[in-house]
Amino acid sequence: MGNKLCDLKDARFILYEQLNVEELCKSERYGDHSLETFEMTINAAEKVAVNDFAPANNPGDIQGCTWNNGKVKVPDVYHKPFQKLCDGGWFCVHESYDVGGQNLPHVIDYVCKQLFFAANHSLTGYYGLTHSAAKVIEVFGTEEQKKKYMLPLYAGTYGGTMCLTESQAGSDVGAVKTKARKNEDGTYSISGGKIFITGGESNLTENIIHIVLARIEGDPEGTKGLSCFVVPKIRINNDGSLGAVNDVSCVGIEHKMGMKGSATSVLAFGENGNCIGELLGQERNGIVTMFNMMNEQRLLVGLQGLAQGSTAYLHALNYARERKQGLRLSKKGLGQEPIIVHSDVKTNLLWMKCYTEGMRALILYTIYCMDKMVVCKDDADAEEKRKYSDIIEVLTPICKAYGSDKGFEVCVKAIQVHGGYGYCSEYLVEQFARDSKITSIYEGTNGIQSLDLIGRKLNLKKGDAYKAIITQVYETIQEALEVAELAPYAKELSMYLSTLEEVSDQIKTLKSQEDLLLTYSWAQTYLEIWGDLMVGWMFLWQSVIASKKMRETFKEDHSDTVFYIGKIVTAKYYLGTILPAVTGKFQAIKKSDRAFLEMKEEYF
Repeated sequence: MGNKLCDLKDARFILYEQLNVEELCKSERYGDHSLETFEMTINAAEKVAVNDFAPANNPGDIQGCTWNNGKVKVPDVYHKPFQKLCDGGWFCVHESYDVGGQNLPHVIDYVCKQLFFAANHSLTGYYGLTHSAAKVIEVFGTEEQKKKYMLPLYAGTYGGTMCLTESQAGSDVGAVKTKARKNEDGTYSISGGKIFITGGESNLTENIIHIVLARIEGDPEGTKGLSCFVVPKIRINNDGSLGAVNDVSCVGIEHKMGMKGSATSVLAFGENGNCIGELLGQERNGIVTMFNMMNEQRLLVGLQGLAQGSTAYLHALNYARERKQGLRLSKKGLGQEPIIVHSDVKTNLLWMKCYTEGMRALILYTIYCMDKMVVCKDDADAEEKRKYSDIIEVLTPICKAYGSDKGFEVCVKAIQVHGGYGYCSEYLVEQFARDSKITSIYEGTNGIQSLDLIGRKLNLKKGDAYKAIITQVYETIQEALEVAELAPYAKELSMYLSTLEEVSDQIKTLKSQEDLLLTYSWAQTYLEIWGDLMVGWMFLWQSVIASKKMRETFKEDHSDTVFYIGKIVTAKYYLGTILPAVTGKFQAIKKSDRAFLEMKEEYF
């Protein structure tokens, strides 16, 4: 069945038939590439993921990270695969040639990242944050900072972190207390502490570059007074060599439910009054600088949830095909059958397949919109560029929250398919569930994503941003109405979409303080509705393509025919059996029941 990480036949269908990514090669940015180079990259990533990352996953989970006197050792089995990432230039695949990148589309890079995260979530976390640290320095840093920090980060020689969270400032970023005092030479003395810092200390790289959110002494409270700083673990000399150890110490690591190979560190800055950092970007613009990094991470976290769900589904599918239980009468008499034939198991597998394939399509589509923005010419295609920017803005919280929630649920169902064995560490699905749960929590909890969607993205550009997506869904519906077997599903999706617009208008008209409190209680439900419908859109879009391909190339025993039939049946099952549950969510909001407002703290 190929690798048990990601169904690459499905990923290739999304890339080449749904999104038609080869069209990107006609642009100036991606003109050096072709289908051949895309395939070479994906195949190379699959090889590293299967041969190097996956074998280190369970041993890394068993050994975990160890902390001793301020130093952290990652699992021994991580070093060789991490070096493979460095040697292969994987840290900056989609970046430009002048920073050491391969100038590939984002969407190709994300297919590769899905393989890596599915193979080894903990290990790949070091790589994902390192890229984000490099990118934020590329966007906001000085030429000197780019030379000192960005290039080694993109090479994987240095590790990178994102330091926001403090004990009193989790989601409430404005409550950050870490201080920065300006020195005569233009550097800053940093003092304070940060918690939950992924890769905050490790022995994987020769240096670690911390991107730290802090408040310059005298600047105002709240987010408007925050600035961003580059704080190296080891200072860099003028010639690029490593200098003195900076006053950054790891005072411990967290002992967690999952991702045990990821060093989640507690960091202290300036305990000895000698932590030196450099301003990144402008003073009091730290929240903008940091959110450039955060937004990349949020899409990446949605991909992480999908990746764990993807490998959990494929492990469960393989198990269900091999595990025999229950008797069935056949021509040869009574015999045991693979459990995949049993309705309960088959239902679970089909549910898992729906959300794995649906979220893969939605996330890759969102990333593809980034590539479409890149190839737009600023003047000639300004309106088109704004459209894709709006789509990304609206879909980012949905991809993060819905992708991570459904990814975890897929992992839980994979345990169920395995039965008692799924609860045992002998099989990997219990680790996938443990490792995936964090994705709904870090980089902005899913509750925060829901509030972002209902409170900000819904009103972005007076509603025009989300309507850009709805317009495209209606276009897909019109195409599907021309296909007889898909027309009933297209009509139902159109009805749901109309209700979404109605509910969105209802929410936008609520202005009083009490109404706002009630509205925010619907935030999670509202985001789920969007996720439900966006996955429905992806499946309707895919089934239109698959139906057309069937008419063009039908051969009963051909593997492509089997794939297209499977895609259409999966789409019909999702649209006809799973999606109708969205009506209850609509009804919950439309009723505007006020019990939530009546519930006082003492009633709990």
